[in-house]
Amino acid sequence: MTQLSSFLIYCSIALIGLNNCNAIKIDGRILGGEEADANATPYAASLRVDNAHACGASILDETHLVTAAHCLYRNAQLIDASRLSIRVGSTNQYAGGRIYAISKVTPHPDFYKLTNNIAVITTSEPLAWTTRIQPIALPSSDSELPQEGDEVIVAGWGTTVDGSTSYKIREIALTYSSSAVCLDAYSDQDSRSFCLSHALKEGTCHGDGGCGAVYNNELVGLTNFVVGACGSRYPDVFVNVRSYLDWLNEQLAA
Repeated sequence: MTQLSSFLIYCSIALIGLNNCNAIKIDGRILGGEEADANATPYAASLRVDNAHACGASILDETHLVTAAHCLYRNAQLIDASRLSIRVGSTNQYAGGRIYAISKVTPHPDFYKLTNNIAVITTSEPLAWTTRIQPIALPSSDSELPQEGDEVIVAGWGTTVDGSTSYKIREIALTYSSSAVCLDAYSDQDSRSFCLSHALKEGTCHGDGGCGAVYNNELVGLTNFVVGACGSRYPDVFVNVRSYLDWLNEQLAA
């Protein structure tokens, strides 16, 4: 990989995470897609830093959510849990639902930039289940995984393609990419990640880090990073949740 390519990918992580990269000024998150129905994404949470939306997260059980590890860092330092919260039970990132404080954050022990970009966050009190607040299932070792060309649903908060701010969560169906297409975009791709393709000016972007990718009502991936600019011809790269089942189950049992 060339130095320029590495720099662009590093900047792309900033676009969907919490950092800034002056070389790229694109603003936005889910590009394209449609506003989700009120009960369509009850597992989705807005992860907040100092009361402002920063990333997405997915509910796994009454006290645990999963997100991208890079969402929990600023200036290479782990954010103190006291600054974090989640809003659940609302499609509106600014209002509704309920906000819960966070008591603990657990990044994967081998997290480093692009790799092992997964973390578990623990709420200070159990979530109260409603029709709009529900966990999503993790895939099992024998779950049917998406194949090339299958649609995978990703939902997140952010600006629309015309640049206006979308305060409602938006859903988009992305296409599972072949290994060859994924490797063309991200030469370090392995079993811990996969790619989802999209039309130009669609896909994930700033603020979508950690949002869930759902297939057959199971959480198969987490938004990791984009290659180049948001909505480029390259597919978006996702954490392969199935590769971390043992670690996730250890966190849920703790």
